[in-house]
Amino acid sequence: MPLVDLTAPAGVVTEITDYQAGLRFTDADKVRFKYDQAEKIGGWYKRDASASNAMSGVPRNIFPHRDKDGAKLILYGTSTHVYAEYSNNIRDITPYRTDTQTLTNPFTTGGAGTSIVTVTDTAHGVAYTSPASRVIIESIATMPLDGITVTAGEYYATYVDANSYTITAVAGGTGSISGTAASGAVTGGGSTEVRYLVNNGPEDGLTGFGFGAGLWGAASWGTARSTSGVVLSPRVWTMDSWGEDIVASIGGGEDTIYYFDVSAFIAAPTTYRGTTLGWYVNSIGGDNTNIPTKVGVVLVSTPDRHLTVFGCNPELSSTYDRLTVRWCSQESLSDWNTAITNTAGSQRLGTGTNIESASKGRGQMILWTDVDLYGMQFTGPPFTFSFQQLGEASGTISKNSPAMIEGGSFWMGIDNFYAFDGAVKTLKCPVLSHVFNSFNQTQREKVFSAEIIEFNEIWWFYPSAGQTEVDKYVIYNYIDQIWSIGSLSRTAWHDAGIYTYPMATDGSGFIFNQEYGYNDEAGAMTAYVETGFFTGDKAGNSLFFVDKVIPDTTFTGGGTKEINFQMKTKLYPNTTETTKGPYTLAATDGRLNFRARGRSFQSKYYSDNADIGWRLGTWRMEAQQDGLR
Repeated sequence: MPLVDLTAPAGVVTEITDYQAGLRFTDADKVRFKYDQAEKIGGWYKRDASASNAMSGVPRNIFPHRDKDGAKLILYGTSTHVYAEYSNNIRDITPYRTDTQTLTNPFTTGGAGTSIVTVTDTAHGVAYTSPASRVIIESIATMPLDGITVTAGEYYATYVDANSYTITAVAGGTGSISGTAASGAVTGGGSTEVRYLVNNGPEDGLTGFGFGAGLWGAASWGTARSTSGVVLSPRVWTMDSWGEDIVASIGGGEDTIYYFDVSAFIAAPTTYRGTTLGWYVNSIGGDNTNIPTKVGVVLVSTPDRHLTVFGCNPELSSTYDRLTVRWCSQESLSDWNTAITNTAGSQRLGTGTNIESASKGRGQMILWTDVDLYGMQFTGPPFTFSFQQLGEASGTISKNSPAMIEGGSFWMGIDNFYAFDGAVKTLKCPVLSHVFNSFNQTQREKVFSAEIIEFNEIWWFYPSAGQTEVDKYVIYNYIDQIWSIGSLSRTAWHDAGIYTYPMATDGSGFIFNQEYGYNDEAGAMTAYVETGFFTGDKAGNSLFFVDKVIPDTTFTGGGTKEINFQMKTKLYPNTTETTKGPYTLAATDGRLNFRARGRSFQSKYYSDNADIGWRLGTWRMEAQQDGLR
C-alpha cells in the first residue's frame, strides 16, 4: 500500500471546523513549533529561594536588576508586598507610605477579658482591605495598658473608620500582644511612634457598580448602576531603574512614586524597606513639595533620563488625571514644576479615558491608552518631548500586555492582537475565537506578555471564562508568524537576561525557573498536539483503509523515550468517531501495525513521561482506498 504523509504544517488553527482544518493542528498544550515541527516546551522548577517559602499576595511584577557593582537582585511586586530576592533569600521590602508619625495615648483596650486593641490616629489613611494592610509600631512609651502589653513591631491594621483601626500581630514578626483587658475601654500608651506601609491592593478585578459607574448618558442621572463596563483593577506594580536604584508605582492614581535604595538594601537586607520618593528626596536634602502625589505607570526615559509618570495629578492640582503625562527635569527626582530653567513638563493625551501602559521603544516611548497608541519622543528644549498618535482603536487590554522585541511592540487588545514597527498592524491570528470567546473580561488587567527570545516567542497569559486567575496562554512566534495554545497558571514573567532562565510566578506566590529540563517541577508534564480530520483524497469521496504508521520523532532527555499516538476516524463530519489507541511508540519502534477505516482521520501525539523531550518529524501512514466491507 502507498505511504501517505501525516506531517501537519506548523501552527495551531481553531477558527474553522476540524474537517476544514484537515491535516493542520487544531489543539495543543505545552507544545511550541520549532524548525516547523511540533515540540514539547521546556519544564520548570521552583527557584531555590522560593523552594519552601511562598510570597504573600499575588505577584504580578518581576523586575531583575543589577547594582553598580554588578550584584544581582530581583524585585517582585504582589498585591500585598514587595519582595527582593538577593543572595538566595527572599526579603520583605514593602515600602513605607508615610514618615514616622508620633501619636499620644493612641491605644484603647477592648471589652474586659479580650485582647482587642484599637489605635486612634486621625486620617490614618489605612485602607479597608482583606487581608488587612500593615503598620509598623516603632516605639511605645508606656506599657502595659489595662493588663495588655503591646510591643514594638509589625501589625495588621484592620480598618474601623477613618480615624481608627484595630491591630493584630503579624505571624513571625517582632510585634506581639499579650494579656487581656482587666476593665476594658482604657486609653493610654503615652508617646507612640508608628509608620504605615503601602496599603494592600486587590488580588482580583471587580466590576464597578453604584453612582458614577459607566459612560455619560448610559442610564438615568442620579441612580446607582447595577451593571457597568467599569472594571476596578487588581494591584499591578510598575518598576524601572534609576541608576542603580529603583522607582516604582502601584498604579491607578492611588498613591505616589516609591523609591528603593539598592545600596541601602544590600547593606541591611533583613531590615531595609522602600520609601516614598518624597521621603527619599527629603532624606538627601532635596525639595519634595512638587512630587506628584497620585500616579499611574512610572518609567525613566532613555537615554535622556527623565523620570516620567503616565497618569498623575497635574501641576498645581491634587486631582488624578488618567490621561496626563508628566516628567521631572532631566537627571532630577524633585524638580517637577515647569520652569524656563528646567526640562520638566507635562502633556495631556487627546483620546481614550486612561493611560494603560507605557514602554521604551526604539527612539521613543510607546504609550497605550484603553483606545489608542501614542509615541513620546525626546526632542529637547523648549518642549522636551513631542507626542504623536500612532494608531487608533488599538489600545492594550492591560498594563502588562505589551511586549517589546528588538524595538517593535506587540500587544493584546480588547478583541485582537496588534504589532507596531513604524505602523500599527493587526496580527492575523488563527486562534482568535479560542482566546476571546472564552475570556474573563472582568479579570483582563491580569493579562500579561511573556517574551522568550530564545524561541522567537511572545506568550500572552490570560484568565479564561469562569476563572478568576490566569490559567491559559497563547503563543505567537513573531519570526515564523505561527500560533499555539495551552494551559498554564502563571501571574508574572520575565525573560532570561541577567539570569540564565526565564522566571515566572504563580498565584500561590512561588517563583519558577522556566524552560529548564522537561518536567512540571519534579513530576511528568503532559504535552500533546492534535490535528483536524483529514481525508485520503481531496474531496473526501473515498473510504480508506490504514494498517500501518511509520513514526519519526527526535527525543531528548534521560527518561523513557516514548511518545503516544492515537487515531480517530469518521465516515462523515458530524457522525460518531471511532478511536484507535492510544499506542505507545518507543524511539526504537520502526512502525506501528493497526487497522483503521474511514473517510477522514485525526491524529494525536502526546507524552506523559518524566525527564523526556520530543520533536515530531515526518510521520507517514500506509493507506489505500477501501469499501465498507
